[in-house]
Amino acid sequence: MSYLIFQEHAKKAGDQGVAIQCTSAIFNYQVIGAGAAVEFSGSNKPDADPLVDEHWEPIVALQAGIPDSELFRQHAWDKIRYTVTAGESVEIYVSSGVSG
Repeated sequence: MSYLIFQEHAKKAGDQGVAIQCTSAIFNYQVIGAGAAVEFSGSNKPDADPLVDEHWEPIVALQAGIPDSELFRQHAWDKIRYTVTAGESVEIYVSSGVSG
């Protein structure tokens, strides 16, 4: 069974979002949209600020049309952040195989 952590639509360069309490074992990341590029990062810092990059560790950077190099990513971040770095009408999907 899978749970959607992010199901975002119509995002553009500069947009960010954070999901909390998403510790899990398996994640799948997908980015859709012409010219779309999105960076994902994670944090276990209790007071992680989405605007302070030092609070976040890189997970993966994806571009639309280029599949993720890993089918499923295993990690245990309490918080996941996305940052849209390019594109208009970007769709972002992150699912978790085990809900935490």
